[in-house]
This record gives sequence, C-alpha cells and structure tokens, in this order.
Amino acid sequence: MLGSIRWNLVLGLAGMLLTFFFSLGNNGFAVSCLRAVYAFAAFFVAGYLLRGALQLIIASADAERGFGAATDSRETGAHVDLKTPDDKSELSEMLKAQRESGQSGNAAAAEFRPLEPKRVFSIEDKDPEELAQAVRHLAQEGEN
Repeated sequence: MLGSIRWNLVLGLAGMLLTFFFSLGNNGFAVSCLRAVYAFAAFFVAGYLLRGALQLIIASADAERGFGAATDSRETGAHVDLKTPDDKSELSEMLKAQRESGQSGNAAAAEFRPLEPKRVFSIEDKDPEELAQAVRHLAQEGEN
C-alpha cells in the first residue's frame, strides 16, 4: 500500500472533528460524540480505499511506462501525413462535362424558383362579422 497508517489516522481524525462540530449545533453532546466515532471509522476505512486506488493507478502507470520502453523505438504512428491527393485531372474533366452540357452556374441560378406553398386558410372571402366574432371569442378565452 501507498503511504502509512498515519494517513488513515489523519483522515479519520479530520472527518471525526468536522462531523462532531457540525453535528453539535443540531444534536446533544452524546449524539454528536457517537456520530463523530462513526465518522472516524468511515473515514479510516475510506483512507484504505483511497490508498489502494492510488496504488493501482501508480502501478498501472509504471507498467505502461515499462511496456512502452520495451516496444520498438521507431515511433510508429508518430508522423501524420496531411497531404491530400492531386485531383486536378478529375476536376478538369468535371468542368469539361459541365461546359459540354451547356449548363453553367448562372443558368442553374436562373432556373431557381422559390417554393410557393398552397394556402391552407384564407380570410379574404369571409364575412367581416364572422371574423369579428372569432376575434372576440379568442379575446375572451385569453382573459380566462
């Protein structure tokens, strides 16, 4: 295990004192002392768990470091090639095909037509009195 039992004792005493002082304001002296003893036991055990977890982390890091030194030192994968392939011939062929078909960017833009959806509801041919009644009805619902 990493460290000594002193760490567990210090952690247990710190937890015990904090629990005692925070508990003393709401409970009697005997109840505060009992809760402080329970807190000491819990923090003492938590210290062992914490030390064990730290030991595992350090051991795995040491093993990884040792494994990395034993592998090939060519640094495989350390260099990334970011050069893209040359596509000039494909691009020129696409431009030639577009020119031969007679379409250009301006012609495609001239053919564009915005979407004109069909109207679902129209108030142009409705009776004005009926529209006024609908507005009054909606205004009364809004007040309630």
